[in-house]
Amino acid sequence: MKKEIDWFLIIEVLLLAFLGYLTLNSAVLTVKGGEVIVKKQFIFLSLGFFIALFFYLTDYRKLLDFVPFIYSATLILLVITLLIGKVVHGSKSWINLGFFMLQPSEPAKLVAVLTVGYLVKIDKSVYLNLKTGFKIVFFIGLICLLILMQPDFGTASIYIVMVAVVLFVLGLDRKIIVFLIILAMLGGVFAWKYVFKPYQRNRILTVINPERDPLGSGYQVIQSKIAVGSGRIFGKGYKKGTQSKLRYLPEPHTDFIFAVFSEEFGFMGVATVLTLYMLMLLRIINIARVALDKEGMIMAVGIAAIFFYQGVVSMGMVVGLIPTTGIPLPFFSYGGSGTITYFSMIGLVLNIYRKRFSMI
Repeated sequence: MKKEIDWFLIIEVLLLAFLGYLTLNSAVLTVKGGEVIVKKQFIFLSLGFFIALFFYLTDYRKLLDFVPFIYSATLILLVITLLIGKVVHGSKSWINLGFFMLQPSEPAKLVAVLTVGYLVKIDKSVYLNLKTGFKIVFFIGLICLLILMQPDFGTASIYIVMVAVVLFVLGLDRKIIVFLIILAMLGGVFAWKYVFKPYQRNRILTVINPERDPLGSGYQVIQSKIAVGSGRIFGKGYKKGTQSKLRYLPEPHTDFIFAVFSEEFGFMGVATVLTLYMLMLLRIINIARVALDKEGMIMAVGIAAIFFYQGVVSMGMVVGLIPTTGIPLPFFSYGGSGTITYFSMIGLVLNIYRKRFSMI
């Protein structure tokens, strides 16, 4: 009897979610409305589990047939966000539903993955052709553009990386890859001069020298690095971190939650979490390798790219290696839209694994 469930992946994800929830309980001790945040996150985790079950049980090949409708609905939702969305930290990225603050750019990640799978499915050629490559760039680029207009450069960069990885794996010609790299570099120069706002330039310059503005743009990074470093080998102990408890650490339950974890659990805790993330990514890549079809393979690759990029950026942010972008750490950072999306992705990956031998 063939194995239908990847228990290793499930255990790794559940351990990450448990450690994230444990850290959140500590991070919000001095945050206003902390108890409510913890209760909400428990609800989000529970919902995420059941929605993951839906994506696991629903044949992904049949799900792809509905992508045109799902994609259109996502674009409409992103446009509505631009029109009536709530501004948080300078970005109009949220829709207030009363009982829930929806961030459409999070579930749009899953939609982007499904869209790539759909485009690959309807392309009957063995190798990636220029027409399909253009379609992938266009349709995912449209989502990315609407997110850039919020403006949310951090989240938009996730889509860019995902598309780049997908095109590379599908076998995009090297000359086109070089051209796109040059185009991206020129785009970066243009964005620096004409698109980025002063505070966004400061964030990038802060990576090079946080001490240039220790009470302004460099404050977050400096306090975060103090928190990480003070954890040493075994940490200060659960709920005993001083940087978050004395309110030196900004956004301890979202952007800088990994700094809270590092301070309380130290190097050994960080090594454990890094190992869990690495094992999770390896399992997803293995599922991509054994997938039944090209669309299943490329969706698993896209999900792996998203998790990898968000993990690297979010962790790199707390030690000052990467500019502060507001990219959440999967299964750790507080947030309903993100948490449910990450679990949905895992459900989809497990579905791809379950159907790897099925021709019906």
